[in-house]
Amino acid sequence: MADRETMPSNSVLEQLEEALGSPEPMCLALIHVDTDRATTADWAAVPEDGLSDDQAMLQAVQERLSGLLRRYDLMGRLGAEGFMVVFKTLADAQVLDSRLYVLYEKLSESYDIASCRVVVPVSMGAAVRWPAEDVNSLMRRADKALDAARRAGGKAPVLM
Repeated sequence: MADRETMPSNSVLEQLEEALGSPEPMCLALIHVDTDRATTADWAAVPEDGLSDDQAMLQAVQERLSGLLRRYDLMGRLGAEGFMVVFKTLADAQVLDSRLYVLYEKLSESYDIASCRVVVPVSMGAAVRWPAEDVNSLMRRADKALDAARRAGGKAPVLM
């Protein structure tokens, strides 16, 4: 969406700090893109240099993710193969759970990269903010959820 930017890590953290100042319920989701495990069913179409274009894969995931978020959600890159999403104004836990699963399913669909249909595995961990919780605590809990999702093979998002 045009009115939401993909912010560098420092800016995302600043936006997260600002969002925590609001009494609105919110959720922090961390997404890991496992470019090393990307696969394609059409091996004849794979370029000679293979599927090693990590940046093209990350760009494809970023574009899809951006299109799936609401205009007031925040998104940014986190580390070499990750994204951070702040879901603001949550209605209830069931709605959040549904949004996370839809997001995970859509991000797990194949991508057109270098004229190939490529499946790029993603893992997602999320944490809902507790009252008066600081950024470090929320990040730690979301990171634990992401670790749990990765250990489980990235089969589904993990919400803590």
